[in-house]
Amino acid sequence: MKKTFIPQEFRDKFSRIMGGEAETFFGCCSMKMPKSIWVNSLKIAPGILARKLRGKGWVLNQLPFHENAFALEGIERPAQCGEFEKGLFNLQEKASMLPAIILAPREKDLVLDAAAAPGNKTLQLSCIMNGHGKIVAIDKNVQRFKSLKFNAKKFGMKNVLAQRSDLLSAKRENLFDKVLLDAPCSSEGLVRKNFDALKNWSGALVERKAALQEKMLWKALRLLKPGGTLVYSTCSLSPEENEMVVQRFVESGKAEMLEVKINGFKIREGFEEYGGVKFDSGMKKAVRIYPQDNNSQAFFIAKMRKIST
Repeated sequence: MKKTFIPQEFRDKFSRIMGGEAETFFGCCSMKMPKSIWVNSLKIAPGILARKLRGKGWVLNQLPFHENAFALEGIERPAQCGEFEKGLFNLQEKASMLPAIILAPREKDLVLDAAAAPGNKTLQLSCIMNGHGKIVAIDKNVQRFKSLKFNAKKFGMKNVLAQRSDLLSAKRENLFDKVLLDAPCSSEGLVRKNFDALKNWSGALVERKAALQEKMLWKALRLLKPGGTLVYSTCSLSPEENEMVVQRFVESGKAEMLEVKINGFKIREGFEEYGGVKFDSGMKKAVRIYPQDNNSQAFFIAKMRKIST
């Protein structure tokens, strides 16, 4: 069996962060991640698809935070079935489903999915909006954008406009009702999906990603209407990419933190201090998801309201 690669620098850092839970954390990072699916309710009702798949011998358990989300057991290759080929469901890790659910777009909203490819969260947004409103889904990478376009067609996302463009080049301001920025990150949380995910991890990589994330978040905030909602997320647990990025926006006076509620999923508060730096008290409204709490991948999520231009 392939062994999970965990660099010593990563182990040292997260031993300090996790304290007495460190070995439990590292042990969970070394375990294969369970499977889960998101039902494409644009094409089929979740209950109907669940009955179909159970009739084929699949073990499905509805996850408590959304009717479209199901845990899957005992199926090694769920993508090799007709229902997947027809776009009736998507394979998606359960913690990664949460940012779109937390954003909670309404049917009339104009929404920006700011780093959209390959389109997993775009599909969620489209389902939550029942195919109404409009979602602008962008990604600058050519190959990833091809995946986004393919999935938009496969899943029947008719309220989605997919564009290959760079968020940082956007010129408009105060345009969108809601913005989802699932930012490129050091991918610490993907270690359960890919046991070599940390091969290129370093403190320097975390700092480079944090600098990019700050630029992207500033641009996303400018694109958002005053009073609009922005969800910022990463599959990283490094405070440099999370609380320290979000803090700059809160202290600027342009955004305020909002409460996050998730049914049936254990979440922890954002840090109020790290490395001797104290954050705004509202930072505890951010969400930290540790893999050992829900047998999931790691995630950070912050929900904010724009309060000035």
